[in-house]
Amino acid sequence: MASKDRRLAEEIAFHIEQQTAKNIRAGMAPAEARRAARVTFGGVQQVREATRDEMRGVWLRDFGRDLRIAFRGLARVPSFSITAILTIGLGIGAAAAMFTVVDGVLLRPLPYPDAGRIVQLFQIGEKGTRGANVSDPNFLDWQAQTGSFAAMAETAVYPQTVTGAGEPQSLRVAVVSQGFFDVLATRPTMGRGFRPDELQRSGAKVAIVGAGFWERWRGARPLAGDAIVIGGVQHAVVGVMPDGFDYPQQAVIWTPREQGRDSPSRTAHNFRVVARVKPGVDIEQASAELSRVSRVLKARYGTGTWMADAVALPLLDVISAGVRPALRLLFAASLLLLLVACTNVSNLLVARAVSRRREFAVQLALGASTGRVTRQWLAETLAVAACGAAIGLALATVAVRAFVALGPRSAPRLDQVSIDWTSIAFAGVIALVAAVVLSLLTAWGTRGAGIADALTDNSRTGSSSRRQMRGREALIVAQVALTMVLLAGAGLLARSFAHAMAVDPGFRLSDDFVLDTSIELPGDGAGPRRAAMQDLLLARVRALPGVTAAGLINAFPLGRGQFANGTFIEMSRVDEITKMEDFRIDAPQFASRTGDAEYRVASDGYFEAMDIPLLSGRLFDATDAPDRPHVAIISRSLAEKQWAGRDPLGRFIQFGNMDGDLTGLRVVGVVGDVRESSVEALPGPMIYVNARQRPTATSSFSVIAHGPAAGALGGPVRRIMRDVAPDSPYELTTVSAGLDRSVGTRRFNLSLIGAFAAAALGLAMLGVYGLVAYAVSQRSREMGIRVALGAEPASLVRMVLTHAARLTLVGSAVGLGLTLLASNAISGMLYGVTAVDPAVLMSVAATMLAAAMAASYLPARRILKQPPGLALRS
Repeated sequence: MASKDRRLAEEIAFHIEQQTAKNIRAGMAPAEARRAARVTFGGVQQVREATRDEMRGVWLRDFGRDLRIAFRGLARVPSFSITAILTIGLGIGAAAAMFTVVDGVLLRPLPYPDAGRIVQLFQIGEKGTRGANVSDPNFLDWQAQTGSFAAMAETAVYPQTVTGAGEPQSLRVAVVSQGFFDVLATRPTMGRGFRPDELQRSGAKVAIVGAGFWERWRGARPLAGDAIVIGGVQHAVVGVMPDGFDYPQQAVIWTPREQGRDSPSRTAHNFRVVARVKPGVDIEQASAELSRVSRVLKARYGTGTWMADAVALPLLDVISAGVRPALRLLFAASLLLLLVACTNVSNLLVARAVSRRREFAVQLALGASTGRVTRQWLAETLAVAACGAAIGLALATVAVRAFVALGPRSAPRLDQVSIDWTSIAFAGVIALVAAVVLSLLTAWGTRGAGIADALTDNSRTGSSSRRQMRGREALIVAQVALTMVLLAGAGLLARSFAHAMAVDPGFRLSDDFVLDTSIELPGDGAGPRRAAMQDLLLARVRALPGVTAAGLINAFPLGRGQFANGTFIEMSRVDEITKMEDFRIDAPQFASRTGDAEYRVASDGYFEAMDIPLLSGRLFDATDAPDRPHVAIISRSLAEKQWAGRDPLGRFIQFGNMDGDLTGLRVVGVVGDVRESSVEALPGPMIYVNARQRPTATSSFSVIAHGPAAGALGGPVRRIMRDVAPDSPYELTTVSAGLDRSVGTRRFNLSLIGAFAAAALGLAMLGVYGLVAYAVSQRSREMGIRVALGAEPASLVRMVLTHAARLTLVGSAVGLGLTLLASNAISGMLYGVTAVDPAVLMSVAATMLAAAMAASYLPARRILKQPPGLALRS
């Protein structure tokens, strides 16, 4: 505004103020007096603008003053201020922490250019089963017959021994096909990618490494002919990827897929396929084209391919699919805790507002507008919320660090999660929303108190007091209901966890030690040489004092090792199939003789060390030498599925597609089922082959030793490893540690929701305590009269407790209803229990009622100690 216009506006504003004062003296209300003054001197745009600017400046100046007054007022009531700030801070901290994790894991785009166009391709079987891994021929057909993808590549990750870069290490090495780095649109920051001549079976052995690996190995030094040994084979390091690049599956090193052996079977599940959708093509369109091509392939090859259909899904959704339900549930739980905290603070604010009703009434009587008083109250609520947000961010920082350190390892990008500006903005927004909502709740909870009643102190026993009490009771009911939802969730997860821990995994859970190691030997004859080293290792472990049984397996149960499965064929004689081209599961003569099973390589002594029961036949023993007929042991579930009602012993099977060895196998024993992937998953069909006879697939393996003192053999086992395989990495653990890892995510979810539920229960009990204490103080005169007229104090205590119990039961009923409505959100995380389990829900309701009664009794018992005369004089 120009200087002349500003002077005019100031003059008009002055005359408006003068006229307003005259109108008020004449008996007009303040708001009406100001409107009349503006009409007198207004009518032109300059007046409206001047008045608007004036009012805006006055409002901001006054609100700033209100904030200063609010902080000073909070400082004068430290007990109220500390309680309210810590309560709202706890709620904001929990919500901000979980938002940070959800944002970092589920919402934030992947760190690749135009990451929204990157998809993973899935095969779909005839029964609708989705398979993540794809056969090599199907991938090649997809690549050749689809036009919606700019690039497509195969990937697979294997733990392999890496030497030549310091101490021997077991690292995740990814094999990737041509186009992989085009799909992710990411190139090495140092060196180069793979050349075309290296993307061949006979190409030079090369590798690209991650930035973290390179920094630990070479620091900031540039590439200069460096080499590492992967699986016993030397690879030249030709490139270094950017910091943070670890796709797929936290890979550290990348090698060309084309240098591996061909996999011609269309029923195999060997590689994951990722692709980049072309610009201008929707993911849905690309998926539809992929589906059409896949259905054509199924029609062409029939039973020769497992795939009946296919789908393309965004890579971010695929990566986060395993943790998305749990994180959503935890975030919802944190929001519930925030709501419980807000209702608790609202009760505190209502109590404080009621205690200040005389102060507000005096202000209104002296001419202050309702908006002015409301603004003052909003400023105080904002001050509480702002301090709570600061406390909450501090708590969230600690909570996020703890979550990253202790959270489920299956969560992708968890190590990159931290408090950032997005988290701070989220905390600020919910603090602002909380302040507004709390102000509205406070106004609703204190409605009905007139100026005259407040000034004459008549509202304590009048209708307005009853309305205020009903408002506080409604808040308590809401608080109890929200707490019930959290308690029910924690109770269901606790019972689910108990069911999981009670499952028999099929083997002995103990502190017997497990040695996880790998022996990589290059060149021809690696298998027999590895078997000889394994025999020496087992012999020396068995000779240790306190070891009564020891054996090895190539994939230890409950999530450790590389599990492998495939299709086998039952043969009429041991030499019916001796050539890979004859191993055709779609051949008519084998149609009724095929089956699917897990493939494991185990030594003699393994079943004894793990206490896996022998049901029929025999176990592996020393007579099963490499030059003897190859034998197999099968699990109970496979015997019942493949040979129901028949004796499986002596049957011949061909499973050479798993390791390339086409020597026929004769079934010599049946053992109990073992839960392999997790305690929740039902045991599947299993075929065990002898490690001496089939050592090809045992480059990585676990040695298990059982005995009274086996758990204390760490030192001797380390010395044995240094003697037998000095270049092999190893890790020592226990058998029971596998169970701990299997239920680790379930235990973590239970712990976090349990902590939220415990905090909510504490806040709810504080709310009940405050309500009962307030009710007792408000009715002290009534209590005194009742006692003076002959009432027993104990009966008055029962009356107060009955009132609190009624509110708790109403809140519990509402909470149970909300729990039933939200049952689908938690049902997928439960095991052995339903989301509407009556025992859990009734137990939670009883716990809630008992806690409320305990919180109510403390203030109610004051009635017993209060003399009637004192109550009458209060």
